[in-house]
Amino acid sequence: MKSWEKLRLLYNVILLLPGIALIWRIIHLQQVAMVGRPPGMGFPIMHPAKVVIGAFVFGFCANLCFCLGLYTEIVITALGFPLSARRIRYFIFGLGLILSLAVISMFWLLMEPDFPGP
Repeated sequence: MKSWEKLRLLYNVILLLPGIALIWRIIHLQQVAMVGRPPGMGFPIMHPAKVVIGAFVFGFCANLCFCLGLYTEIVITALGFPLSARRIRYFIFGLGLILSLAVISMFWLLMEPDFPGP
């Protein structure tokens, strides 16, 4: 369990950098879109408070999913797979990190003006 808590710190630091970059990109795109709009028209992308709340919700959900890593390791070890707990731990950690980075990348692409959205 201690090793998973050490990995949590690494996980959060790794996700913090692209998360901050995504927030910066959303704010930048919003400022660019607001240049030609008359005052009082609202925010073209989303309200800045929603950006901050969305970041906190993502961080909470990412850490909640991270908690499942320990239990997944326990189940895989209990099933008797011929891997050491350390190998399983880093494999699960890597998969979770890639999934979280993919979610951040998806939001980045959806915010791009040239990307065909839904």
